[in-house]
Amino acid sequence: MLRRRDFLARAAATGIADAISGPARAAVRAGMARTVLGPLPASKLGYTLPHEHIADGPYFLNKWRKGGRAAFTAEAVEKLKQVRAAGIDTIVDLTTYDVGRDIRFLEEVSRKSGLHMIAATGQRFFPPRYPDVTMPSRTVEGLAAFFVKEIEQGIDGTGVKAGVIKIGVVAGRPTGLEETGLRAAARASKATGLPIRIHTDAARRAGESDAVILEEEGMDPSRVSFDHSDGNGDIAYFLGLARRGYRLGMDHVHRGLAANAEPSFERRAQNIKQLVDAGFAGKVFLSQDAEFGGSLLAEEAKDFRSKLDPQEGLLFTARTLIPRLRQIGVPDTEIRTMTVGNPRAFFAVS
Repeated sequence: MLRRRDFLARAAATGIADAISGPARAAVRAGMARTVLGPLPASKLGYTLPHEHIADGPYFLNKWRKGGRAAFTAEAVEKLKQVRAAGIDTIVDLTTYDVGRDIRFLEEVSRKSGLHMIAATGQRFFPPRYPDVTMPSRTVEGLAAFFVKEIEQGIDGTGVKAGVIKIGVVAGRPTGLEETGLRAAARASKATGLPIRIHTDAARRAGESDAVILEEEGMDPSRVSFDHSDGNGDIAYFLGLARRGYRLGMDHVHRGLAANAEPSFERRAQNIKQLVDAGFAGKVFLSQDAEFGGSLLAEEAKDFRSKLDPQEGLLFTARTLIPRLRQIGVPDTEIRTMTVGNPRAFFAVS
């Protein structure tokens, strides 16, 4: 028997689905990207970092010793202006509601820095950073309705709309609740035309088991990116997913710089070249998965991500990885495909 809560969630999902089949869905044309400052032709996204974390900046305020939110925001804007000046045009923020997303902060720093930013809806199935935050639903229909609401109506009552769906799966094989999240993401994606990015445990070949669920939902593989894929190191894993049409986020490459890291930085760079050589540059994204707020802290208070490559931060891909890819023979045309062409196609509403 359907419980009242599940019935209401299903009814909400059906109502939203009906709405977006008409005028709401048509409000953002195919080929447009949803940024925090409004719809933008995807052709104008430019050089894009497709997996970063800017919106959780306020999380770091309690570790910051230089003043309040206004001062923190001002310093964030100045640092982001440096990123913009270095040639980055767009940052995709994959911070979901359950890990400290502050959409007003993201909107403000986007406007003041000149960087396009895309916000995420979704769910990260990790221990919550904020224990008092509860899931909006534990059903496929209820979660899908929540995702669609943040895409079509806006986030936290602001009118700022999500432009991508993010799911964080912890293990090599999804739990029952993680499967619920994957199915909800697929249904919200098909309803709204937005793509999905998935946190994966690539070392345990998580993309393969996640793909089974997505395919059962009829998800188009080209609208899905399995992120943190470079944590595997096995070209057969990458090629198997790419041949099925999935995209691969290579956004932990900097972690290969750590002592005794497996795979090493060099192995991760070589894997990217192997994918390019096999004709799959069109399936690869380059990013850093940086928690930007941590880079504003004093050295002793920084988290491990900021300490891995303190000089580069959000510019690691541009200043360290891409020069290395050029050295090992990756053509500039394919680098542009990975940094400009792929994001342009992926983040456009379909």
